[in-house]
Amino acid sequence: MEELMVDASAEKMKGMIPFPCCRGEKVIAYESSSGRSSNKCPRCGKFALFDYDAMMAVPSSAARGAAHKLKLL
Repeated sequence: MEELMVDASAEKMKGMIPFPCCRGEKVIAYESSSGRSSNKCPRCGKFALFDYDAMMAVPSSAARGAAHKLKLL
């Protein structure tokens, strides 16, 4: 299987969204970013829901059993 690697500097940055729990930790959003994602804070381990269209994040909880429900590897 061929690996896909994208050079982060090739695309323009839309902005940075700070984690709601630890303001020092941020997620970078690129211009082609849209939708939402759930990310775990690298500092404290809490989850946050990031909205790339509104460029904001709100605290959330972990989606328990998501890998089994979505049949991911």
